[in-house]
Amino acid sequence: MKKYLLLLLSLLLFLGFFTISWYGDQLFDAIFVFVVPIYIILAICFVVLLVLSIRKIVKYKAYANLASIAVLTLLVIIIAFFPFRDAKTKFEFGRYEEDRIEVVEMIKNHQLQPKDEIGNIVLPNEYKRISTSGEVFEYQNDNDGQVIGFWIFRGMLSGSVELVYSTGGEELIKANETGHPITKIEKLKDNWYYVITDY
Repeated sequence: MKKYLLLLLSLLLFLGFFTISWYGDQLFDAIFVFVVPIYIILAICFVVLLVLSIRKIVKYKAYANLASIAVLTLLVIIIAFFPFRDAKTKFEFGRYEEDRIEVVEMIKNHQLQPKDEIGNIVLPNEYKRISTSGEVFEYQNDNDGQVIGFWIFRGMLSGSVELVYSTGGEELIKANETGHPITKIEKLKDNWYYVITDY
C-alpha cells in the first residue's frame, strides 16, 4: 500500500480538482471568498505530490511513482483545456428542461414575478438547482413574447453565461440586450439558447 500511496493521493487530488471545476460556477456564486484559497491549497498539494513523486523515482528508483506523475500530468491537461462549463450546461440541459419549462410557464402566468424593477425572480426552493444563483432573469414576458434567463455563471466584473428561453429566437434575445453586449449565442434546441455576455 505504501508503494502506491503517492498514486492514491494523486488520484484523490485529481478527483478534488475535477469536482471543484465541475461545480465551479455554483461554488463561485455560493462561497466566492473561499474559491481562490481552495484552488491555492489544491495547487500546493499538486506541487508537493509532483516533487515527492520525482524525488522517489530519482532517489529510490521507485518507478511505480511514474503512474502518479502520469495522473498529475493528465490533471494539468484536463484542468487547462476541458470546457467544464459548456459540458456541464449541456449535460444538465435535458435533465432540468422539464423543471425550467414549468418555471417559464409560472412566469408567463404571473405566478412568479420579479422581486425588483430590474427583473430578478427568486425561484422556489424546489427549483433553485436549475439556476446557479437560485434566481432567473425576466427580460420580457408579454404578448409579444418571452425571454427568460437561467444563470449558468453570474459574473461580477467578467462575462456572464445564461441558458435563455426565447419564444422569438435570437432576434428577441438581441432586442432585449441590456447595457452588457452579447458576445455569443448558440442554439441548443427550439427556444433554448446558450448566451454569453461581456458582463
